[in-house]
Amino acid sequence: KKDCMTALVKRQIELAIGKADAVLFVCDATSGIVPQDREILSILRKLGKEVILVVNKIDNKKGEEEINNFYAFGITPVYPISAIHNIGISELTDRMIKRAYPAEIKEPLSSVKIAVVGRPNVGKSSFINRITDDERLIVHEEPGTTRDSVDIHLEKDGMDLIFIDTAGMRHKRKIKEPVDAHSLLRTEGSINRSDICIIIIDGYEGLTADDMRVIRFAEEGGKGSILLVNKWDKVKDVEMSKYESALVKRMRYVRSIPVIFASAKTGMNIAETFPLIKLVGKNMKITFSDKELGNILNLMQKTERLPLVRSGKLIEVRGLRQESVRPQTFSILVNRSAFLPDDYIENVKNILRDELGLLGVPIRVKVKRG
Repeated sequence: KKDCMTALVKRQIELAIGKADAVLFVCDATSGIVPQDREILSILRKLGKEVILVVNKIDNKKGEEEINNFYAFGITPVYPISAIHNIGISELTDRMIKRAYPAEIKEPLSSVKIAVVGRPNVGKSSFINRITDDERLIVHEEPGTTRDSVDIHLEKDGMDLIFIDTAGMRHKRKIKEPVDAHSLLRTEGSINRSDICIIIIDGYEGLTADDMRVIRFAEEGGKGSILLVNKWDKVKDVEMSKYESALVKRMRYVRSIPVIFASAKTGMNIAETFPLIKLVGKNMKITFSDKELGNILNLMQKTERLPLVRSGKLIEVRGLRQESVRPQTFSILVNRSAFLPDDYIENVKNILRDELGLLGVPIRVKVKRG
């Protein structure tokens, strides 16, 4: 297993270098030039890539003494830095910016950040490799091979997509190693900086308690969501409609998000992800006119799903406003101050979602007297 993992890691390094325009070759000033440095440099030169030489850990006396030895590589300029003390970083950044952005810069497309999240070993890396038609992420039978978040860029259908592969999310009680705790924090950070979460579950195992925590975390963070039931090729003699009904029965919020039955291994239905990303992205930022909201208000006033009596008096919805987007936030104006139960608020959300077509996005409802 160790040899297999080493080979996979080496393959990822080769793929990354092959796609790079330039390579940051980082050496350790305190160690001086070691045989592995010469071996790596030889490989880089054979690949014909531009090499930027970075010598780290120059923040002590030994590092300062060793820095001149690195000029023997014949690469200039040499960038001496201390990553831990932020020394020399701005000069290195300037060099990278000049290399990455020549004089003519194309107007960038509007980027959509998509966090691919789920429990360990549900197929997140396989999904990204399939959707990008690449092998940029390590896929191994051992759970937890992704320890950190990785960004993969892809242009598709006029969209600039940034897929963020994340470590598997475990319940905190199941975390035993410090690296797993770090991975969880990085995954939560990736969700927080994303626009949309593609939540992957194992179709053969079904919706688990940990899956529901991931869905809830995305919803509470105000992120758009798509639920992808992976490994569907392993599920036999089950209709998709019945399976989806079972998902909704287990977790009511699932009715609010699009569901894809797919297989990252075979590629089945993976292409359906792109139009759903476009739909959910549109729903995240769409605004509605007073006329549209007025029609919804009329429906709310007539529907039997909303009337509620408190202290012998009927609660009436008298106004509806859109407060903000990302997430979609509305305020309802009611005739009297009262505590409104969760079921009442859920009915309001369902009416808004159904009538405005807000599939895949969380909805916030504020209650005001007016």
